[in-house]
Amino acid sequence: MKYEIRQEFSFDADTVMQAMLAPDIASFLEREMKSLAAMELLERKENGNTVTRRVRYRLHPVIESIGPKKVPPEAFEWVEYSSCDRSTRIMKYENVPTKEKIRKLFENRGEIRFVDTPGGCARIMTGELKIHFPLLGGMAEKIIYRKASDILEEEAAALRRFLSRA
Repeated sequence: MKYEIRQEFSFDADTVMQAMLAPDIASFLEREMKSLAAMELLERKENGNTVTRRVRYRLHPVIESIGPKKVPPEAFEWVEYSSCDRSTRIMKYENVPTKEKIRKLFENRGEIRFVDTPGGCARIMTGELKIHFPLLGGMAEKIIYRKASDILEEEAAALRRFLSRA
């Protein structure tokens, strides 16, 4: 399924983008988000206008089952591979589950655009989520999307607090 999630901030696009890329954002979000069990910045490289990152996420389980299938706790751990071009304000990402069994079932990639708006900016995340599971894949995509939307709203609220610290 394709998706779009839009969030508004009262800070300009460059400021929000820089906050998301800040080396200390992982430890801040880990403390501030109830749904986030762990977030670890594995790698961060800067090359001119481009920042590449690898970030490991582990959520507290938020979905017990999809239909009759139980969702194992390891389904809530992945590594984000991302590259952000600060000149275009576009971050491309791919979330890759850490467990091989889950990796075979799950695909998620897309981009985040940071766009100035009157009074702030919008963070617009577009992408595609695919669950490769007979019969239940479409249902799983909808359930995961709803839960992910809630978690991203929690993350945006925490990011606003991060931005307001200064």
